[in-house]
Amino acid sequence: MHPHLNFNRIIIAFLFVAYIVGCKPEKFTTNTGDKLNFSNDTILFDTILSQLYVGTPKSVNRQFVVRNPNKKEKIKTSLFLAGGVKSPFRLNVDGEPGIRFDDIEIRGGDSIFVFVEAYANPNLDPTGNALIIRDSIVFLTNGNFQNVQLLAWGQDAIYHIRDSIEKDMVWADKTKPYVVYDYFYVKPGVTLTIKEGVKVYFAPYSTLYTEGTLIIEGTATEPVTFEGDRTSDKYSDKFSVFKYFNIPGQWFGLRFGWPAKNNTIKYARIKNASYGIFMDSSSVDGQPLVKVFNTCIQNISSYAVVGNRSKVYIENSVLANCGSACLYTFKGGDYDLRHVTISGYCDFGGGNDPALAVTNRLRDNYGRVIETYPIKFTFLNSITYGDVSDEIALDIDTKEPVELTLLGSLFKSTNTSLLQAGTQNVLTKNFKFKDHTKDRFDLDTLSQARDIGFIVSPPILKDYTDKLRDTKPDAGAFERME
Repeated sequence: MHPHLNFNRIIIAFLFVAYIVGCKPEKFTTNTGDKLNFSNDTILFDTILSQLYVGTPKSVNRQFVVRNPNKKEKIKTSLFLAGGVKSPFRLNVDGEPGIRFDDIEIRGGDSIFVFVEAYANPNLDPTGNALIIRDSIVFLTNGNFQNVQLLAWGQDAIYHIRDSIEKDMVWADKTKPYVVYDYFYVKPGVTLTIKEGVKVYFAPYSTLYTEGTLIIEGTATEPVTFEGDRTSDKYSDKFSVFKYFNIPGQWFGLRFGWPAKNNTIKYARIKNASYGIFMDSSSVDGQPLVKVFNTCIQNISSYAVVGNRSKVYIENSVLANCGSACLYTFKGGDYDLRHVTISGYCDFGGGNDPALAVTNRLRDNYGRVIETYPIKFTFLNSITYGDVSDEIALDIDTKEPVELTLLGSLFKSTNTSLLQAGTQNVLTKNFKFKDHTKDRFDLDTLSQARDIGFIVSPPILKDYTDKLRDTKPDAGAFERME
């Protein structure tokens, strides 16, 4: 017999034996001493808005790991929600949703993921206090009962679904948040007033759209909050990669269109949107379309403030952490910024756009100028700084009327034209906020922004935190006091 045939037969026999051995079924341990290990003994959810209808809104998704510590043998377990079908929680195991799962197999030394969502029933508490929601996941393994505790808080809310107003309205309830689905529309000629301490949450892609007048009346101690409606991981989500508390683009933003007028935003916190303030019209009466005071706009996937030939006034405010420019003068317009801090740092992977984009040119995708527009841009006693080499972009065409006033301000820029005599401007590459990673945009003791500002008219006597400014005001929203 040919020696190669003998060798081939040996190889085939070896592979057959290996296959038989490999197909030998793994044993299941039935030892009562073999139990499961869990990555968490308690799954926590922060405040969940109570149900508008079944399944909405729901919490963020929590997960934990179930491990078989037995290295040699498989283990079989059954798990279920103790509350059964009435439980406010729901599970997902191996891609299957439900409340009970039987005979789940876990290989020796291996693990599975269990995903948990929570829903809150209305608690109808007139004081607005949150309702504590509890349940547990019970595991039955080799005759052993083990539990993972589930804990959440349910919060009633005031819902507006594709809603609008035709007469003046006031939102003043501080015990329950207002939740907008799709849009809330302020029609021309009417006013929506939002009082101090009110929280307004938005479902994905939703907006507060104003063609009338929006008045936001927050205070330093009780600002008005605008953010997405996924609020359930503000403090308790220690293990998730995605933390909705700081994810941008969760809702559209505040939008203003023709013929809106006399809009005022005081002491607001606008966060986690696609745009902070989006103005798609010019002024209807020659006055600013929107006036903004002591407001922070941050964690924005696009622009914190953008207008279409609009007129806006911003004072003692912070624009930070944007995927594109924090402020963009689209098609020119009239922008007046005084004691404003603009931070170009972006912690969610935004582009390399400068934080401040001042332009009256409209360009196509190839950079060619299509149209030019009049522009008036005032930047007094303010700061623009970040991590790109030049945080201010000036794309100005003087064929149209142009008025640029940049005084008493600090820039990260190489544009020496900003240093004309008498401007008191500072260009630097070494400036640091107190700690921008923790949203601390106030000034260090030796900050180059100290005392470079002008006394403006009318005077701005207090800073972002309502602290008195001195006779040599600092640039930016914060006044440094020793």
